[in-house]
Amino acid sequence: MMQKLLPSKFTRGLRVVPVLAVCLPGMMMAQVETVKPAIPTIEPGLELAVKWPWLVEPSDAAGWGLPVDVPVEASGAKPGAQFTPGTGAQITPAIKVAPQGPPAAMIEHVVAKGDSLTKIARANGVTVDQLRIFNDMKNDRIVIGQVVKVPGESDIKAMVAAAVAAEKAAAKNPPKEKPKKAPSPVKEEAPVLIATKPHRALPPAAWGAASLVLIQAFLDRQGFTIGPIDGTAGPVYDAAYKAFEKAHPGELHTPEGKPSAAMKAIGGPYVEYVLTAADMRWISPHPGSASGGKKKGKAVEPPPTFEELTHETFMSYRSGWEFVAERFHAAESFLRHINPGVKNANVPGAVFLVPNVMPFEIENALAEPLQPAADPAAPISASMLGVNRLIIRRGDVVIASMPVSAARPGLRGRKTWKILDVVARPRLSSTGDPAAPMTVPYRLSAGPNNPVGIVWINLAKSSDPKPLPYGLHGTSIPGMMTKQESIGGFRMTNWDIARAVRLLPAGTELKWE
Repeated sequence: MMQKLLPSKFTRGLRVVPVLAVCLPGMMMAQVETVKPAIPTIEPGLELAVKWPWLVEPSDAAGWGLPVDVPVEASGAKPGAQFTPGTGAQITPAIKVAPQGPPAAMIEHVVAKGDSLTKIARANGVTVDQLRIFNDMKNDRIVIGQVVKVPGESDIKAMVAAAVAAEKAAAKNPPKEKPKKAPSPVKEEAPVLIATKPHRALPPAAWGAASLVLIQAFLDRQGFTIGPIDGTAGPVYDAAYKAFEKAHPGELHTPEGKPSAAMKAIGGPYVEYVLTAADMRWISPHPGSASGGKKKGKAVEPPPTFEELTHETFMSYRSGWEFVAERFHAAESFLRHINPGVKNANVPGAVFLVPNVMPFEIENALAEPLQPAADPAAPISASMLGVNRLIIRRGDVVIASMPVSAARPGLRGRKTWKILDVVARPRLSSTGDPAAPMTVPYRLSAGPNNPVGIVWINLAKSSDPKPLPYGLHGTSIPGMMTKQESIGGFRMTNWDIARAVRLLPAGTELKWE
């Protein structure tokens, strides 16, 4: 049974048990203290750069990504297949890959030889349960020539809304129970842990975190995000949980504490993702970045230096782990923990177990137009809660709540600001120390690992049209953005800023609370 997991203040109580030193007869046991290295307080490589003024500039869309070679057999690559650069033809981003979400509108699939419900679901970015419900099927049996309707985005939203409405109606009008002499024990239904048929058994770490990952993935899908999903509770999770409960009371769990119908409708806490040859357009593997699991006993890749950062022509992901973690809104450490079987994360065909969220597709994230037009009938407003969360409302309804952190200590606003325009694919330039400026400026190229991420939203005070030197933007350190100082203004994860920018028209008020 998947139990209801409340925020961390209800799940505290673990006590640390002291380790007792045992003295063996005739021996003196020296006490050994293991000291973990301190976490840097500034993003690695930017120790001096954080003190300099930086200019935000748009970059050329043609330079967004790395050149990539795709072998002829890449589209049919099997899990674990090797990929060797230079063995195929250079391509553009266009490549046929399995969709990571449902179609925009309902489509009809005619069953052919070799088809199965699982195969149809995978090919169209939906779950088997969604196909069953939409087609009113009692089991997975299909026959050649049968028409299977694949639900579109609006159909799935309607299915979820109907399930929520049915639950609320059932709660208001519970059926009258007839007295029974001796009720028969009911076998409890096993929870669904993965929305797609897995290539291998789930590791124990994934089982242990499944209940919490399901809640975190569901909240993320609703726009009430926690930053990187890591399968643990904490203050950021608490804030997202409480914000959703306040906006949508009773939609997380049933009165019995079980996952709601809406939560079950996403199909489970996990899905699988197979790294493709086209994904290598965003990854520039560094030595030591491929291995999986914990890096115990192995050399850890040193952090980049400022010289290395300024020499990159595209600030790509440094490993397949980092790419997949950001694509599925996960902490890289958690992704490694639940994928102990991944030996080389930098080759197409590598299979990852990932949180079941709507993926951040960097190849599509910046499709124009980025900002919506203002709608007077449904005005958008935004507020910043203590430089911790960005709240977005449509009318009086909260439609998004996302974590934020300041890039520099003490940075915050007052009263009311406003959202201006957007700089997509930002790059940064600086002449360094103002007391001794450089003739040729330093440059930090565009890319997901640029310190300000993939998008920069200009901000201004309400009475001044001039953009402020600090905006609302992405980050290259999603797991450390609350712990490390960096360049910029107010940071969000790249997957959150990509969604926020599409909710915030130019001119939107931003209130500081």
